[in-house]
Amino acid sequence: MSKHEIPVSNGPDKADLLRAVTNPDAHLHVTFRTPTEVVEAHVDFVEEIAEDGMTFGLKGHLASGNLRGARFAAIYEVATRSGKLVLRQH
Repeated sequence: MSKHEIPVSNGPDKADLLRAVTNPDAHLHVTFRTPTEVVEAHVDFVEEIAEDGMTFGLKGHLASGNLRGARFAAIYEVATRSGKLVLRQH
């Protein structure tokens, strides 16, 4: 299994992020800008990881782009709408 770390920016705000994870039957996606493209992601899990209410741990999979289907874990800051995806491809 290889790992790739990809910086992301222009991601979802807090409301969109929580809406996507709390409505799994709606198959809502969020988008992130990577250095090479804009990707859609399906978020399965969100956990607040700082007391500021703005820093989250995410888990899910990419739903578009060259790495479609890749599972990820992420650290994401809604205040700056940026973070880092750690992808795992099998």
